[in-house]
Amino acid sequence: MVEGPRSEARSQRSEVRSPDPDDIARRRREQRRRVEQAASWWRHGRAAAAQAATGNPSRSFNKLEARFAKLLDAAETEYRWQFPLGPYAYDFLLPDKLLVEVHGTYWHADARVYEGRTLTPDQRRNRLHDLDKKLFAASRGYRLIVVWEADIVKRGVTLQALLRIGPSRA
Repeated sequence: MVEGPRSEARSQRSEVRSPDPDDIARRRREQRRRVEQAASWWRHGRAAAAQAATGNPSRSFNKLEARFAKLLDAAETEYRWQFPLGPYAYDFLLPDKLLVEVHGTYWHADARVYEGRTLTPDQRRNRLHDLDKKLFAASRGYRLIVVWEADIVKRGVTLQALLRIGPSRA
């Protein structure tokens, strides 16, 4: 019997390769990661929009904001947390149109620590965002003070001392 192109094709079709279990597991992990990432982005964007629109956040204080809020409470100072202004939400609104942003040393790249150092892409993006927020607040007649993590964690620091530290570089 002479074998031609048709018989070759037929024999190739009959040899169905079973998929590699490791390859299947890798593909499923990758697909699951992409779905979880997309869901996370969607949830984050939706929560941020709700916070900005209502001023009633669906999350609790982060640790730095909680410490600062305790200082405000101890000083019996009225404040509003997560104050929406335009497209932004500011950490605290105090009387006399004073906005306070509580910034972490790493994520917002405190200039006292990161002076002359190379910033990560997240730090550069956050610094630009902070500058945009500062300029937007100023254009609406608000004063903005930045309180840094290093200043909040000092023992015995008072609210007056923290507010005297600002306005700081955003």
